[in-house]
Amino acid sequence: MTRDRAIHERVRQIFDGPFGAIYAYYMGHEALSRVIGRVIWGADLRPFYESLRRIADVPSGGLIVDAPCGAGVAFRALSPEHRARYVALDLSEGMLARARATRARRGLTQIELILGDATAIPVGTGSADLFLSHFGLHCFPDPEAAIREVARCLRPGGRLEGSMIVRGPHRRQRLLVQPGRGGFGPGGTVADLRRWLNEANLEADRVEESGCFAYFSATPSA
Repeated sequence: MTRDRAIHERVRQIFDGPFGAIYAYYMGHEALSRVIGRVIWGADLRPFYESLRRIADVPSGGLIVDAPCGAGVAFRALSPEHRARYVALDLSEGMLARARATRARRGLTQIELILGDATAIPVGTGSADLFLSHFGLHCFPDPEAAIREVARCLRPGGRLEGSMIVRGPHRRQRLLVQPGRGGFGPGGTVADLRRWLNEANLEADRVEESGCFAYFSATPSA
């Protein structure tokens, strides 16, 4: 088994199992997730939930890509009447099953759920108005390749909104962020994240740290 495949399988098993159910539950309850984010990760989760407001800015007929989509926490920002195309992708069958339940509960028939790899998104080059990449890069075998795929998908004037758990010098980061173990791939630092964006020709208008988390937004360079 190749290194990348081994990481995929390890991460998939974690999110298909009990942890995935727990994670889906607290991320779906903002007040609870903010407490967990602060107590465990030393981080503020408000920027994540606030970034979901960008979904409403995508016009009818536009394209939103959400990878990894998890259990569909971002679906809360989409209404049944919003006729944008919404492509939601995840590696975990368990998380996709939860996302299907979220989609059905909210009556969101415009959402396409896909089992797949975030480095191979099945949409056209230069077609996405908005790309959501929340809390996935630290899980991927090749986060830099995932950022390149974001850049391929985005149209000129499109927007990336994302977040990840980052390696760093602080004690909490050294304790909690264990590259190559549990749900972590090789991961990266904030400096790595800036470099990935730059080398993919994505211009960052925000890269900020909060505890173990980094929040970022970017647009394709002119």
